[in-house]
Amino acid sequence: MGLWRARAHRVCMRCQLGVVLRAPAGAEPRHDAPFLILDRQLAVQAISRHAEVVLSVDERAGVGIPLEELLICDNGLLDNDDLALLVELAIAGAEPSNRLKLRTVADPEVRFRGRVTRCGPPTAALLVLTPLVAHPAAAPNGRATANGNHALVGAADSGHDHAR
Repeated sequence: MGLWRARAHRVCMRCQLGVVLRAPAGAEPRHDAPFLILDRQLAVQAISRHAEVVLSVDERAGVGIPLEELLICDNGLLDNDDLALLVELAIAGAEPSNRLKLRTVADPEVRFRGRVTRCGPPTAALLVLTPLVAHPAAAPNGRATANGNHALVGAADSGHDHAR
């Protein structure tokens, strides 16, 4: 409670660590969702803690690198030029796009559905990643395991998360 709630802040007033970004209502990531902040050139500007885990990258090493060093399109319908267009449209204020299927460069089996929307200030693109369900693990004989369980790819621990 107090005056700080009435003013916009760039730093989280609860933990004093993270940068506060704004996104359209309903487009903001859940507290446990991995996400990245991208500029128009698809360079990574910030990485959430959860994205650090699922992409196997430390934020200090990941900021400033091209997105294609971490994630690439996986649906056959989009390439990196199309991704760049979606980012540009999001920055311009278009409706969020969630038609992206992405996979990590480090481990091609790790896949995500990506949603791109606008965020800021300064104006940038917010790429929220939703882990996709992995196929059942194969037994050494090449057959699916007996229990047939699916597992989520990526980490999903709870906690306070934001771009740092």
